Parts: sequence; C-alpha cells; structure tokens
Amino acid sequence: MLNTPIPVGLIGLGRHGSRYFRHLIDQETGGKLIAISRRQVEEGYRQAAQHHIQFFPDYRNLVANPAIKAVLIVTPPALNVPIALKAIQCQKAVLLEKPLALNSQEGKYLVEAAAQAGIPLMTGHTLRYEPIIRKLQEIAQSLGPWKSLSGTMHLEEQPETNGERRNVHGVLLEFGIHLLDWVRSMIPKEPLTVSANMTRSSSNLPERHAKITISTGSGLSCHLDIGRVSTERVTHIEIIGTKGRIRGDWTKGLLQTFENEKLVSEEFIPATPTIVLILKDFFQALETGEPVPITGEDGLRAVELAEACYQAAYTKQPVHFQQ
Repeated sequence: MLNTPIPVGLIGLGRHGSRYFRHLIDQETGGKLIAISRRQVEEGYRQAAQHHIQFFPDYRNLVANPAIKAVLIVTPPALNVPIALKAIQCQKAVLLEKPLALNSQEGKYLVEAAAQAGIPLMTGHTLRYEPIIRKLQEIAQSLGPWKSLSGTMHLEEQPETNGERRNVHGVLLEFGIHLLDWVRSMIPKEPLTVSANMTRSSSNLPERHAKITISTGSGLSCHLDIGRVSTERVTHIEIIGTKGRIRGDWTKGLLQTFENEKLVSEEFIPATPTIVLILKDFFQALETGEPVPITGEDGLRAVELAEACYQAAYTKQPVHFQQ
C-alpha cells in the first residue's frame, strides 16, 4: 500500500458512484477522498459534512481544486467526455467508468487529449478484476489451442427512480461493453469479422438483447449473449480448447473444468469488490509512474467494437473490424 494516499475527487454518486464512495471511505486503496460532486445538492452537502470532505455543486470547481491530484468520474456516459476533458485540462489523472464514450469519435478525441497532455487516463472495465475471470485466464492455457470463447450477461431490469428510466442506453454500451473488452483482451490482435442481432421492446427504445459473434482471422470464434431479463441474473464465460472446457460464473463464484464433457473439477472462489482492486491499481500506477493497466485506448477499442456490432445489426451483414 502507498505511504501517502493520493488526494482524489469523485464526480457522480448515483447507484454505481456510491460504491466508489463507500470503498474510498471504508477501504485502503491508495487514494484519499477529499471532495465530491453530484447533482443532488442537499445530499452532497450532507455526505460531505458527515465525512469531513468538500462538496462542489459544480464539478468544474472540483477539478480546478489544486489539492486534488486525481479525478474519478462515475456519471451517465453522455457526461463522461466533457467532464474528463475538463479534468485533463486541469492536469488531473482520470479514472473513467465504462463506457469511455458513447461513440468512437468522442472517445478518440478524449484519448488524444490525454496523450497530448501527458495525463494518465484509465477506463473502469471492472470485469477484468473479477476473481473468477482472473483465475480462468490463469489456467486457460492448459486447454490447448482454443476453439471458441463465449460470454453471457443477463442482468435484471432496473426499476425507475423518481420517474426516470435507468436503462437509457442499450445493453451493449450499458454493461455488454465489459464482455467486448474481455474478448479484446483475450484474442489475438488480428482482423475480426463481427455479426450481430439485436432486439428491442419497441422501435423507440434501445436494444434490450444482443447476440454477437466475433470471429478472428485465425478461426477463433467468440459468442456473446447480452440482455436485460425479468428473471434471475446469469453471468458466465467459457473457453473451449482442444483438451477441454472451462466455465466461470462470477455471480455464483463457481469455476468448473470439463474434459470430454465430463466435470473434472469444481472450485468456489470468494467474491472480491472489483472497485477496490481497480482503485488500488489506478493509484499504484500514479504513485510509481507506470502505465495504468486499462488505458483510455483500451476503452476506445471496446467502444469501436460496439459500433461494429451496431453496424452489423443494422445492416444485417457481417462487419470487418481491424483491432
């Protein structure tokens, strides 16, 4: 752990941002929360007073505060880029929750701005930090050459809050972006072919279900099933190789290994708060000067892959994608 915690400001304390808030207050992460900004002003002042930190109704004043060395942005995706650009302008390191941006044009502009300013920009793809995912990746080479990868994320519908619908964006950008990032981190850096089918509840709503196939030039196929459901959550990934199959379920904390379709091992792996892990890595990189482990460029590539999926679904034709 770092000797001197890095002073940090948190922008966005909604459902997900509140998790960051609790972990920064309760856990040793290498950062020290000294300021927050949120739209609910009365609640912001109350939280700040309770924890002896500063509250800024306007995020611009938070990022301009010279005492703050890093900014965590956990806002609706449409706000990501303008807030991050302001933080970069103020020379603050940035950890930005996924998706990096709503489109690749904005994402590219943000990544280039951070690079030109020499500012660390990290994308919050927390799925990479799930213990099940990490363990599966450690032992996946024992499967021999891989034949296919698959991932499923079926998450429960989110209720309206104060009359506002939570699922403003489709499932692909909302949480399926995690699987797109995971696939990118696992497969060879070679040309891809993307096919996709998406369904909506009505024509004026974003997609609620997406089925995606990504094929590499060397013949590896990846299948993703992403959707909102009214029943039980389902979250798992699977890798099939010439010597067997591994399946990891990060909701149940269950890792299973199969040979010739026979279950040969089963391991339960305790959950670990992924936000704590990503915060520790972010602050450690800032302290040591090492590159952040999940860069803005990584976040951009996931957004670009999402766009290829949308194009394939719209045209009903495979899309060729260069990593």
